[in-house]
This record gives sequence, C-alpha cells and structure tokens, in this order.
Amino acid sequence: MSEAKRIRGGALLARALQEKGVEHVFTLSGGFCNPALEGFMECQMKVINCPHEQIAGHFADGHTRITRKPAVCLVGPEGFANAVPAMMEAWGERSPVIFVTGSSTLKRQGSGGFKEIDDVAIAAPLTKYSASITDGDRINEFVDRAYKIATNGYPGAVHLSLPVDLMFSSFPEDAGRQERPFDLTSQAPSRAWPDPSRLETVLKKLEAASRPVLIGGHGVWWSCAEADLEEAGRTLGIPVFNIPYHQKLLGEESEAYMGLADVHQYHPSADAFNESDLVLMVGARLDNQMNFGNAPLFPDTTELVCINGSHEEIDFNRAADFTLLSDPSAFLKALIALSDSPNFNDDRSWYNLNRKRRGEWVTKMLADVAEDANAPEFGGRIHPLQLAMDVQQAMGDEDWLVIDGGNTHFLVGNCS
Repeated sequence: MSEAKRIRGGALLARALQEKGVEHVFTLSGGFCNPALEGFMECQMKVINCPHEQIAGHFADGHTRITRKPAVCLVGPEGFANAVPAMMEAWGERSPVIFVTGSSTLKRQGSGGFKEIDDVAIAAPLTKYSASITDGDRINEFVDRAYKIATNGYPGAVHLSLPVDLMFSSFPEDAGRQERPFDLTSQAPSRAWPDPSRLETVLKKLEAASRPVLIGGHGVWWSCAEADLEEAGRTLGIPVFNIPYHQKLLGEESEAYMGLADVHQYHPSADAFNESDLVLMVGARLDNQMNFGNAPLFPDTTELVCINGSHEEIDFNRAADFTLLSDPSAFLKALIALSDSPNFNDDRSWYNLNRKRRGEWVTKMLADVAEDANAPEFGGRIHPLQLAMDVQQAMGDEDWLVIDGGNTHFLVGNCS
C-alpha cells in the first residue's frame, strides 16, 4: 500500500479554501506566505498582489461586499498589524472576509520568534472568530469552522493564524479527512424561520398601522432580499428607507425608496419617523446611527419593531418594543403575501405623502446645487453633490465607485 502524498501546510490551506468556493485572495506576496501562494497557484485561484497589507485587507473586504462571497486576505507575521484596520472595517460592515495571517513558529512560541505577537487576542474583538491552527492535520477543520461562522447568523470577518512552521511543514494531503464532516464543500448559510405566533403579531401590528415605515439594513443585503424589500414597500404602500451604511439596497429608480434613514443628510426622513406609528426595522441594528432606538429619531409615540436573522442582532436590539427572529427574505415575503389578506388596507395617502416629500427634496437640492455653483463668492466652483452626480452619470451597471470619507459617502449615497 503506497503512502499518501504529502503536501505543505500552505497547500492544505489553499485546497481547503478552494473547496469552500473561495475564488479571490488578496495579499502582499513573499516570505512566510509562499507555501500558501504556491498552493493557490496549484488550485488556479486568483491571487491579487497588493503594495501593502492594509490595502489587501480593504480590497478583500470590498470584493466580499460586492460579490457577497467571502474573499481571503493573506498576510505574513510582519504584516499582521497592517491588516488590523481592514479587520475593523469589515467587522463594522458585516463583511465575511477570511483573514489568514502567518504567525511566529508554534514550536518556539513565547521565545521571541520573528515578529511574535498575540495576533489571536488582538483580532478577537474585531472578528466573529479568531483562532490559531495548532495542528497541521486540523487545517481543514479550522477552515471549515471559520467559513461557517463567517457566513452564518450575523455575517462577519474571521481570523485564522497559521504558524509558519506548520505553513512550511508537510502533511498527508488527506489530513483530517477521516472525521466528519466528510463533505467540506460550501453550503448555503442557515436561515432563521420566523415563529408563526410572533410573525402573526407583527403582521397584525402592520394591519392596524396607518403610517408604517420600513427601514432596511445590512441583513437585507446578506440575505439577497433587496428585491423583496422593494416589492414589499411598493405592493403594500410602505415608504422604504435605507440605513446610511456603506451598502445601498435600492436605487433611485425604485418607486418605494424614499432615501437614507438619516435626518441630517435626508431631512424628509425626520418627518417620516416623527409622524409614523410603526417602524419595521429589517436586518439592522439600533446603533449610534439609529440613535440607539431613542427619541427624537424615533418618538415615544412610534412602535419600534426589529426583525433580524440572528440571535446576535436580536440581543443587540434589546431597546426595540418588539423583536422577531427571522431571515429578512422570509419576513419580507410574508409581508408581500399580506396584500392578499382581506384585512389589508390599501390606503396610499401616507405612501404618496412621502413620495411627494421625496420629489420636493430632490427638486430643492438640485436648485441649491445650481445656485451654489453660480454664486459669485464660490467663483463657479463645482458643488460636491454635483460632482457625485456627474461621476455616477458616466458609470455603467458593471462599474463600481470606490470612495473614502463620510461626507463623500453620504453625498454619493443620496444621488445614486
């Protein structure tokens, strides 16, 4: 009986990631990453070499957000600290990036190895899962665990630390294959189905409401439910707002889309929230951008209901008047079905009022931009909002605009 072929730990890592369907790796190549890079080459995976580890991390994050498929950021021990800012950004935006960092040798741990640092502890508060692979035979296991944690429940970045002696050492190519799960290919994330009685409670609240509002957040994007959000708003006549994160769920062409849920950047949202009697917040968190659920953003007279696809988010949204654990798509489909109910009230006065306010706001903003551009004191300088509109006018459906800075983000978001 012939002995099983042996390959380096880096190659095992590459094969494990390819088996999960990972297609893109962002890195600063060389040094301690070479065994993994050789493995990626053998697997014919796309490797994007970057001039800096922080850039590699941000590229992996951006690619993951756009494609909704986890990408990998691979850095060596010397570049771990440079990748930390990207971890923080991915964590804040619920982006399931897989960060893999080479670390000082396991054999001499604690003895002052090259760039030795407790990378697992540093990454822990910035990721859903941070662990060191301590046995080459368990590389498949750690990749499987990290991938499932990243993509299930509340999506988010994960971190695996692979000591360089394991990266370069050789192991049987079938290492770890003798244990379950034998099938390590990627599987669709588990989705939470709403409890029927609690779902019925929310639907009855909506039937009784005369001025409801829908607010969509990250969970809608990761559930691929933006079309459901648009249909629910349009079919039921509910104004739809987008939490001002770095993902816009609906475009300006959507009839139901009213603007950002930000009273500073989009003033009509203040009127909508203040006058509403029910806010359905789907796939979002009651964080600082939502004033933690408090007045004056959401007055005491408004009932606040949060619908989230994971217990993590439900626990976070403790300030809500009512919560429902449900995949956003499943909940929104239940809303759409409500239009067939005999109790459904098709009065569109509230919906049309918000559409009217939206139109008036757009008209005013365009007039303000033109006035500012022609003002003598500005010397004919272009208004930032005009710049945002002009840039996007030249873009096609397959083009992506990469920007930085909060003000620029909000200006682009308000006109895209």
